Amino acid sequence: MLRLALVSLALCVIAACGKDESQTRGATGSTAKGGGGTVQLADASRKFLVIEPVSASENPQGRSYFGRTAFRPKALSAMTAPFAGRVVAIEVEPGQKVKSGATLFTIESADVLGLRTTLAQARLKVRTAEEVLARQNEMVKKGVGLEVERFDAEMKAREARGELERAERNAALAGGGQGTKVNVRSQVDGVIVSVKATPGAMVQPGGEPLVEIGDPTGLWVVADVPEGEVAQVAKATKAEVTISALNVTLPGRVAGIAPRSDAETRRTPFYVELESAPEELRAGLLVRVTVFGASAEGELWLPVTAVLLKDGSRRIVYVEDKTGRFIPREVEVGDERGGRVRVLKGLAPGERVVMRGALLVDREAEQLL
Repeated sequence: MLRLALVSLALCVIAACGKDESQTRGATGSTAKGGGGTVQLADASRKFLVIEPVSASENPQGRSYFGRTAFRPKALSAMTAPFAGRVVAIEVEPGQKVKSGATLFTIESADVLGLRTTLAQARLKVRTAEEVLARQNEMVKKGVGLEVERFDAEMKAREARGELERAERNAALAGGGQGTKVNVRSQVDGVIVSVKATPGAMVQPGGEPLVEIGDPTGLWVVADVPEGEVAQVAKATKAEVTISALNVTLPGRVAGIAPRSDAETRRTPFYVELESAPEELRAGLLVRVTVFGASAEGELWLPVTAVLLKDGSRRIVYVEDKTGRFIPREVEVGDERGGRVRVLKGLAPGERVVMRGALLVDREAEQLL
C-alpha cells in the first residue's frame, strides 16, 4: 500500500509540473496554443520578427540570353572619302584614342584641285568687281559718272560675292592646304574601332567607311531572344549583365526591342542600357543578360523564410490579425527562385505575414522550406 501511495504522489507531482510548464510557455507566447490555433507573442519576442503585408511583387525568376557589347548607333562615327581619289597616307590605328580635328588619313584628288582653283578665281573676281564698284562710286560722287554704270557695277559685285560664298563652302570640305591633297579629320573624340583604308587604294565619295570611331561612353548590350519570348522581355522591369571577361555583373534596363526578327535564326535583338560601365569596357565582349519581368496580376511571392514545413508536406505561413495574434495558414506554393517562392493559393494581397522569424512563432515546424 505504501508503494502504491508513493507512485500516486509522483504522478500527481509530474502532472502539476507539466501544467506549470505549459502555462509558462503560453505566457511567453513561444509556441502555438491548442496545437495549431492562434499565437500571441510577447513584445520581447516580436522584435525579432519581420512582418509585412503581402502584395504582387517583382517576379524573381529571370530569363537569360547571350549577347555582346556594342556601340550605340549615335556613338559610332563612320568617316568616308569626301572626294574621289587615291589614299596616300593613314595616320591612325585600331584602338588609338583621337581628338576632334585629328588627321585620320590623306587622299590625293583632282577634284580637290578643281575646288581650290574655283575658290581662288572667285576671290579674284570679287576683288575686281569691288574695285570697279569703288571707281564708279567715286566718279558719280564727282559728277562725271553715270548712275546706271554704278548700279551695274554694284550688281556684279554682289554676284561675285555670292559665287565666292559657294566656292568657300565647297572648298571647306577639303579643309586647309594647297594642291591636290586633302586631310580627312575626325569630327569627334573617341577610339578608332576599325581602319579599312589602305595606302594606294582608289576611293569614291559615299563609299564604305574607311575609318570608324566609337565613343566609349556610348556602349550598350545587344542580345537575342527567341521569337516566342519577346513578350516576356518587353515586360522586363530590370536586367543584369554578366561579363565574364571582366568578372563583373552590372545592373541595367531593357531599352528597346528590334522591330524585326532574323529570318534564319528566328531570334529578335533587344537592347540593354547599363546603369554604369567600367572604364575597361569595350565593344565586342560576350555577355549573359538576365532579364526580370513583373509579376502577373494577382501573383504573390514570399521569401522562403516565411514558409514553414509541417507534418512532412504541409506548407504553413503565419498571418497577423487585427489584434496582433498570429494565425497559421496553409498555403500552396509553386516555383522557387532567388530565395523567394511563389504562392499559388492560401493568401490574399494586403494580409500581414511573418516574413522572417517564423520559427519563433512555431517551434514545432520541422524546417524552413
